[in-house]
Amino acid sequence: MSDDTSESELPSRALESTAPESRLTCDHVCCSTSNNVASALFNAVVRAVVFQSSVLSSTSSKLKSATECAKELEEALVRGAKGSNRTLVDLSNAINAWTAGKKGLMSGVFSSTEDGVAATTTLLLDNDDAWPEAERHKLAIRLVRDYYDTDFQAHCRKSCVDEDALFEHKISCKFLPVSCSNEGCPASFSKHSQEKHDNRCSYKLIDCRLECGRQIARGEMEAHAAGDCAMREVECPYAELGCQHPVRLGKMSEHLFENAENHLRMLYTAETKVSTRVSALERWAQAVVDDDEHRREGLRAIDTALLTLETKHAELDKSHVGSKSHITKLESRVKDLEATVKKQSAELASFRKTVDGLRQSFAQIAKQ
Repeated sequence: MSDDTSESELPSRALESTAPESRLTCDHVCCSTSNNVASALFNAVVRAVVFQSSVLSSTSSKLKSATECAKELEEALVRGAKGSNRTLVDLSNAINAWTAGKKGLMSGVFSSTEDGVAATTTLLLDNDDAWPEAERHKLAIRLVRDYYDTDFQAHCRKSCVDEDALFEHKISCKFLPVSCSNEGCPASFSKHSQEKHDNRCSYKLIDCRLECGRQIARGEMEAHAAGDCAMREVECPYAELGCQHPVRLGKMSEHLFENAENHLRMLYTAETKVSTRVSALERWAQAVVDDDEHRREGLRAIDTALLTLETKHAELDKSHVGSKSHITKLESRVKDLEATVKKQSAELASFRKTVDGLRQSFAQIAKQ
């Protein structure tokens, strides 16, 4: 909200209601207030479209709904401001009340309202014809100036006696729209906010906080202080060798020149340590090589022993094959002998039987 306008700049509302407004009247409106109102109007229409849409609503239907909601919102705000003294708080409340009135029982049931708001916002920004940005700002200015800012908190209505006086007033009016003077900054605001903006503008050139003597844009100060600032403390390239002197980036060449002898001494000491270490590593490597050769000899001996064992195994396999064949022949011979023995046993039994018969016959003959 802007600063209060002095009493001398405030015209009488009573006079305005009974007499036509003079053409020699300042019509400046606070830029930040009009921008905020335009943003609130846009958000209200976006939410109204979301509340009245469904998952089946097409893009064209949403854009048409946005146009209709914008007209309805304008009519509601103008109608609500007539016949009474209104303030910017009343305007904010009226916008919120209109938005809430658009919310139905099923709003947000099938999809997230905030997701819908984000998607619809993008849709309307990409399709500005549905409710052009210029029209939103014109409506915001009209609502502030003509209907709701009755206590002149965000606009000027000072009347002047002639055009010269009006011109002089307008160029000094605290609501005069001005652009930021800092190179690259796109911001516009009312004149009374110029100092406040300048104190926080990221494009404002200010002295380096490390006092390097340069002027840097406020928004780039951190990157400068952490980057190419000559007063930034950096580590000496020989820090790992022992140089612990604090060095400013801009003084590095001077530091290296002044401490060249110390740096060389550090390099020599470091080189000596490295050489000692290298020698120790070489001895260790040689020991590993020697040990490896010893291991190789052991492996060769093992390979020889394995080869001998494999040869003996092969010979045993051959001997085993010969022994197996000999055993097979012996088994066949034993079977043949067993068959012969069985046959001879049978013949012997038959012979014995014949002999016994003869004995019996001889015995009978002898008895006779």
